Amino acid sequence: MQQIEYELHTDQNLLQQLSQNDQAAFTAIYQRYWKILFREAMNVLRSQKEAEDCVQELFVSLWNRRQSLAITTLRAYLQTAIRYQCIDRIERNMIHGGYLEDFTTYMEANQTMPSIEEELYARELAASIDQVMDKMPDKMREVFRLSRQEHLTHREIAQRLQISEETVKKQIYLALKILKSNLGNTSLAMLILATYVFK
Repeated sequence: MQQIEYELHTDQNLLQQLSQNDQAAFTAIYQRYWKILFREAMNVLRSQKEAEDCVQELFVSLWNRRQSLAITTLRAYLQTAIRYQCIDRIERNMIHGGYLEDFTTYMEANQTMPSIEEELYARELAASIDQVMDKMPDKMREVFRLSRQEHLTHREIAQRLQISEETVKKQIYLALKILKSNLGNTSLAMLILATYVFK
């Protein structure tokens, strides 16, 4: 069958073919959605290479899991998946700075609406984060609060508290380590949603 015929198929037809190891169906899905997913990833990561890597990883995962997928709406599934793919990458790069601010801007600009389950989970997580923050040293808690609640840059925090930017970065890094230790890796991946979307 010519590739052009696959391009005319519905998403559900393509998914059915994909589950039967049809590489042409996979190619059609890739060509249909890669630009949309790349734009989503670029809005978050602000790096062409990082965005391309995220999209590539998503499609590799889609192919590897092709026989076990239970997808109702392909577009919604892919857009949700690329969001969490970006969150995972943000988590891995969190200590380098900049990603939290970029993700905040993305979420506010796109007015992403989580499900009720995600909202409840995120609110519970936000409460847990607040409990952990209460136990942080005063300076660390204040630095992290200014970063997460007031969305100040490292420079703005340094100026307000009259400390160096390096001290700000170190305090945020240590705060994230404490949160990761108390909440675990999965919860840390959701930290951004909990602290920015539900502020």
